[in-house]
Amino acid sequence: MASSEHTCIVLRLRRTTVEDAYVAVPITPTIMKKEAEPDGSFRVDFDAFVREALRLSQGESVDWGVEEQTATPHPLQQPVPAGRRVLDIHHE
Repeated sequence: MASSEHTCIVLRLRRTTVEDAYVAVPITPTIMKKEAEPDGSFRVDFDAFVREALRLSQGESVDWGVEEQTATPHPLQQPVPAGRRVLDIHHE
């Protein structure tokens, strides 16, 4: 016996998108260690290098690509807010 009425339970989901980009960081005094090595050479300060890469990554010309996308149950379930649609395969 087919029924035209269906009962559904709504689950709030969270989608996470991970993107990656490559940023070329110029070798400048900003990313170099201030003190020379015993042989007189200077090394890159890794923390300063990462800070500069993150700063540069904020530019609009950075080519971000989607690496992965996952959906999981949202840790906070709540009623559907006004104005939000619910995917309901029985009432598309």
